This record gives sequence, C-alpha cells and structure tokens, in this order.
Amino acid sequence: MKSMKTLAVALISGALLTSCGGEEQKESDSAEKTNAVVESCTYSYVSDSTTLKWTAYKFTKRAGVGGTFNHIAVNNAKSSDNPLEVLIGADFSIDATSVNSGNEERDPKLVEFFFKKLANTETIKGKIISINNGEAVVTIIMNDKSVDVNGKISVEGNKVTLTTSVDMTDFEGLGAIASLNEVCSAKHMDEDGQSKLWPDVDIVVSTVLKKECN
Repeated sequence: MKSMKTLAVALISGALLTSCGGEEQKESDSAEKTNAVVESCTYSYVSDSTTLKWTAYKFTKRAGVGGTFNHIAVNNAKSSDNPLEVLIGADFSIDATSVNSGNEERDPKLVEFFFKKLANTETIKGKIISINNGEAVVTIIMNDKSVDVNGKISVEGNKVTLTTSVDMTDFEGLGAIASLNEVCSAKHMDEDGQSKLWPDVDIVVSTVLKKECN
C-alpha cells in the first residue's frame, strides 16, 4: 500500500515539475521577445563626400585616359531609411574648369580646347530623376543640351556608386571633341597613323552616406 502511495506521489510531483518547467520557458521566451528591439536606421548625404572619375578614350585601339573634377556640389539630397532614396531628386553641379587628369600640361588644354568650345559649360549641371531596381536616370545639362542618361547604381554599406557613360554626340559636342583632338593630335596618334579621340566617356560617381541607427 505504501509503495502505491509513494508511486502516486512521485507521478504527481513529476507532473508538477514538468508543468512548472514549461511555464518558465514560455515566460523566458516572452521576455526575450519583449526585450528584442528592431533597429531603425536613417541615411543622409555627407557634404563633400562625392567623387567622380571619368575615363576618356584616345587612339583607334581605344586606350583610356582617366581623371576627375576637384569641385563637385550636390544639393537637395534628403534623409531616408533607404540609402538610394537619399539621392532621388538631388541636383549637382560640376566646375568644369577644375578638371584634373593628373597631368598639368593636359588640364589647361582640356579647359581651353574642349570645355570652352561648349556653350555655357564652365559648369556642368544635372539631376537624379529616378532610381529603380538598380537602374538610375540622370539628367545632364551640357552645351545647352539636356539629356537623360541611364546608369547602374548600387549600394555597399553606406557607399552608393553610380556608373554610366556619356556620349558627346548626344550633346552636339563633336566640334569640341575635334578641337581637342586637333591640338593634341600628336599625342592621339596611333600606330596606324590616325589621330583619334572618341566621343564617349565612362563615368563612375561615388557618394558616402551618413548612417544613424536607434
């Protein structure tokens, strides 16, 4: 009889212990969910964080010549939880006379015989019209022509990079291309005896955003 009572007490105690253990686990899970905080971040533009690298091409076999501009201004960027949306609607201006190819002899020629051959282009202006699925549409104003240019845009951490290509044919700028090629004819002469400066220029623009999280 005593053994039956002992067995009953053991079963009841085990059931109570199991029940209490389950309740503790549920309370612990609930506490973890309560304490979990979803991080919310906001991105904003950092002044003077934009860099632009251009690559022009000379010779009939297309050898690249690279450079940048020392003065680029970006305005009307906004804050957003999406880093790409920070730049939608932002406008920019580039001081063409600040062109920097890393060659002190070449830079004055680029200003005098290329940019000054264009209408009202001491400053190149533009605006980011849209960004969607890794594609960006940018309006560029140069030589009194406004042209929408398509590009690829990506985000890595808090860095946004846009890659695109500009064809001076679209801006009626072949006269400026010819002017620069004429003054630099000897330096653009290829092994085939032809002097060539191509009208297309590849561009990579990078911007670093400020990221703030709660």
